[in-house]
Amino acid sequence: MGGGPRRPYPKSVWSPSGGWWAQPNTWKRNTAIVSVGILAVSAFLFKTSAELERRAVYPRVWIPSMLWAKQFKNNTDPKFQPPKSL
Repeated sequence: MGGGPRRPYPKSVWSPSGGWWAQPNTWKRNTAIVSVGILAVSAFLFKTSAELERRAVYPRVWIPSMLWAKQFKNNTDPKFQPPKSL
């Protein structure tokens, strides 16, 4: 089972994934660090996108960004109103 024994391999070969049969002892910690980093970058991008979002025409149907976009929360523009007939 498993395709046979491991073959000898050169020790001097470097690869970004860790080489042949890599299983570092700190894989859980490394995964947690990368996950937190991805979460932080995603949160920053979401926050920036929500602050910069502007719509020229009011949407015909409900869209999720209506929950967080400032344009829908404090709408003072009389031209930016929902359509009369939906």
